[in-house]
Amino acid sequence: MIRGSAAGIRTIRGAVLATIGLIGLAPAALAAGTGSETPLDRLIEKFNAGAPERPGVQIVGWVERGPDGQAVVVAVAPRGGARLVADPGITVTPTERPGVRWRGPLPERKVEPGADYLTPPATVRLPFTASDDRPVELKVEYAYCVVDFQCYLGEETLSVATGTR
Repeated sequence: MIRGSAAGIRTIRGAVLATIGLIGLAPAALAAGTGSETPLDRLIEKFNAGAPERPGVQIVGWVERGPDGQAVVVAVAPRGGARLVADPGITVTPTERPGVRWRGPLPERKVEPGADYLTPPATVRLPFTASDDRPVELKVEYAYCVVDFQCYLGEETLSVATGTR
């Protein structure tokens, strides 16, 4: 049995109710945010800022001009600890379109025989001539591993500006 005055019990009861009220308002205050508070999504962003990059592959393409004409260069680079598998390697297949003539065998394939993994970044060059400035599209197929026994096949369509004129 708790003994105390009626005034003391009212004070404790009021403090408990005030605490419950503040706890109930906390989620609303976080969600609403004021000018001086950091929004919840920003806090989550900061919390994940140090997370390691997920293993995967980055693909970029550009056009180089040289004495033999133009060539689309496709660079495939692993990221986050991934490695590019040497066989099947990388296969680049241009999408046919009027005004572009590809010089050389198609599709173009990069393989390093006798190696388990490609030396990054792996590049594939496709010489071409174009009669307009429209971009070219290429299908890039590759394989990568995040650990020796966990490998994936990837495919991406890449659009590269030609800027021929």
